[in-house]
Amino acid sequence: MEPKQVTGAASLKQRTRSRARRDKGKRLITARDRVVLTWIAQQYAARLDQVRALLNSAPGRGGKALSPGGLTLSAVLQVIGRWVDLGLVSYERVYQREPGWISLTALGLRRLQLPYAALAPAYSTLAHLYEINRVRLDLEDRHPEYRWVSERTLRTRQPRRQEGITPPHVPDAQVWQPKAIALEVERSPKSAKELDAILTELLIAGTPSPLGEPPLVYTTVWYFVAESARFPVEQARSRLPPSYQGRVKILSLATLEPFA
Repeated sequence: MEPKQVTGAASLKQRTRSRARRDKGKRLITARDRVVLTWIAQQYAARLDQVRALLNSAPGRGGKALSPGGLTLSAVLQVIGRWVDLGLVSYERVYQREPGWISLTALGLRRLQLPYAALAPAYSTLAHLYEINRVRLDLEDRHPEYRWVSERTLRTRQPRRQEGITPPHVPDAQVWQPKAIALEVERSPKSAKELDAILTELLIAGTPSPLGEPPLVYTTVWYFVAESARFPVEQARSRLPPSYQGRVKILSLATLEPFA
């Protein structure tokens, strides 16, 4: 007697069962993982408390909303531990009494098909990076319709650096609403010369674009500044031609609101 052939819907069902058996017990990348890990990669890295906020804003299993209290710290560490076990991220505590930092590995970037070179941020940049992440989390919470383009993404679009040519200034982020806004975060004062060059390039001369496109001139620059950096930025704004001064908006880095 010839063996009975399985065709059509029955064959598909059998293959699905077989695949399910092979995947059983295997740790897989979830839809929420993709959203949160992509965000982290775009920003170079994120601190544990910021990753917790990201996980709390993303739907849980099956698209279900999380409880009002959100994920516990233990649950967040379990998620990060799973990412570490999968080889997707590295988790490192750098400073005593501060949460650790999460960044994607080369394998994680490949698995998510992201166009970034594997790069762990220098310790000296973490405080600045933390503040940029704060601004992005707040902005996305208030204005989910805005589109954030990170500095890391902007750098991937720049042509390769050539010896003897000064590379263009890259803002800490672009925000589209729908026109492009340059976003800068300043924790400490910059020199007058440096600030003048940045504002001239962003607002007047334009930032060189790849592939022969016209330079990008921003409609507005948002400066989130610490109190110590406020006066130099205000002075730089006052040195712009009068018609450009209103295009520089200065906000408090402490409150993420305009200064009183």
